[in-house]
Amino acid sequence: MILERFIATRFMSFVLVLFFGLTGLYLLIDAFENLPDFLEANAGFVTILAYFGLVSLRVVYELSPLIILLAGLMTLVTMGKSRELMALRSIGIPGRRIALPIIGSALILCTMFTALKLFMVPAADRAASLILARELGKKTGRGFVGEEGRLYYRGKGSILSADIVMPDASVLGQVEWLFFDRDYQLVKVIVAAEARYEHGKWVFIKGLREEGNSPAVFFDSMASNIYLAPRDLVAVETPVEEASASQLFRAILRLRALSLPYHQQETVLLAQLLYSFLGVSLLFACMPLVASMVQGGAALGLVLGTGLGFTVWALWNMMVSMGKTGAVEPVIAVFGPHALLIAIGIWIRKKYEF
Repeated sequence: MILERFIATRFMSFVLVLFFGLTGLYLLIDAFENLPDFLEANAGFVTILAYFGLVSLRVVYELSPLIILLAGLMTLVTMGKSRELMALRSIGIPGRRIALPIIGSALILCTMFTALKLFMVPAADRAASLILARELGKKTGRGFVGEEGRLYYRGKGSILSADIVMPDASVLGQVEWLFFDRDYQLVKVIVAAEARYEHGKWVFIKGLREEGNSPAVFFDSMASNIYLAPRDLVAVETPVEEASASQLFRAILRLRALSLPYHQQETVLLAQLLYSFLGVSLLFACMPLVASMVQGGAALGLVLGTGLGFTVWALWNMMVSMGKTGAVEPVIAVFGPHALLIAIGIWIRKKYEF
């Protein structure tokens, strides 16, 4: 176990260095794009700091495969240069015992990065978008479906908040509909337990209506000719790249119920779950290659490994794009790059006996 802890500790030390180095470089590039706009808008230092802190969560997730790959390769290269690999192999330590601490640590990190994406990145992205909208005036969409499945829609002179009961949005639950005039003064409020779209009108069930300075009126049923149609609400979706796993899962169920294509949502959901694990697959393929070259060609091995990493990253993006359009099945699009890397790793292991 001493050997395993030694290798895992060295691997994690490189992960930390790359984590701060690559993330900092990425944020520096983002700062060149957005910081002048923040300064021009006289945004506060705390606001700017909060924005880049929120953005950094997505940056860490997007860089996770590269961080894991480079940390693993640099671990092997430094051990090779210091003759540690040669010493270990000379006393009969097999290559798999050297690789397992790196692969095991990488798996733990990938699980953490995936959890970061599933539970923190979507909320951070929405908060960052709100900062951009408030401070820089960058507009967001007309509506979105929240984490709890509740619809929020900003229409012409109104704001709607409701639960989508039927997949085609013809039935809404727990409805709160606010109406404004041109000066954004509240002119009417409709609150109802349910709303049904029938014959071109919304029929509200068991609620109250308050209009102007008139007292609230309670009703059992009330029809209202509101311009908004269910098709406008069905079209409201958080952009798939910004949606959380739960939002994507609900969208898939709703689209299935409507017999509409859901390739895009399914592909993005699977990609969220498996993107970080590209780092493990890349390590599995690259470590034997680098370990076989560290004695005389460490730089070449590192370059080859990094080159393979960028090649697979490009392949991943191409396959995911094809999965979104339905040209390739989502499962094949997402698992394909992993299967290719595992096959390459098995072939290299047989050739170089690592």
